[in-house]
Amino acid sequence: MSLAPLISTRADRVYATHREQLRWVDASRPGLRMAAVHENRETGRFLGLLGFETMSSSGLHHHVDIAFSYMLSGGLTDYAGTTVAGQMGINMPAATHDAIAYVPTMMASRLDGPVLYAPGVGEQEAPHLHAGGRTETFLNPRPEESPDVSLTLAKLPAWPTAVAGMSRQLICDYRGTRHDFRNAALTLIPGTCVPAFRARSLIEIFVLGGGIQVNGQLVLAGGFCVIEPDANVYMKSGFGAHLIGWSEGPIEWLDGQRPDLFGF
Repeated sequence: MSLAPLISTRADRVYATHREQLRWVDASRPGLRMAAVHENRETGRFLGLLGFETMSSSGLHHHVDIAFSYMLSGGLTDYAGTTVAGQMGINMPAATHDAIAYVPTMMASRLDGPVLYAPGVGEQEAPHLHAGGRTETFLNPRPEESPDVSLTLAKLPAWPTAVAGMSRQLICDYRGTRHDFRNAALTLIPGTCVPAFRARSLIEIFVLGGGIQVNGQLVLAGGFCVIEPDANVYMKSGFGAHLIGWSEGPIEWLDGQRPDLFGF
């Protein structure tokens, strides 16, 4: 199965989706919208933007696999509290909740698996907000655990990397899931050039601020980049970039040995 984006430009197994290319569609509950970069309704894999209007809610649902939502604006509230703009909200496997937006809210999201909705939530003529959403009865197997891990990106420590001009903030190392992936934020100061590397596994990037060239394609803030396995990648930023990325395995540097870009 390919996870190539639905709408993109392509350069050597690297797909860039610019914010102007995103197509918003209504989801199955009033006030919910989604703009998928890629999605698979069988496996539940998703990358893209989600939007909530004021007083709209997700409906009661259960996460089968880990899910990420970086809050770009507004915030979502459930029984455990509120995740607000500037925070990464992480739903671990088995997280069960209903989230409501009291103000207009937008987030950049990645789902690694399907989501179960309680019977009666949503209408079948429109897609569920979560890719792979399906109606099924469920129980919360770990009610003592919070359904959300909310991390303020600006407060996470930034560490220098082996690439001059680039720092990394580890957001999630996927501990507690069945995956050995990494979710991290990367900051490139103006003029940073990343040495060429080969992606052994899937890499997905959301450009939070600034802009970066990937294989000659300039991706600006609000855009996404999907790097397929076995792609040779060339990255640089002329005027600075702030990225949120997910890497599903270590990379291979083409000019020698150095520590991994995402911290494997």
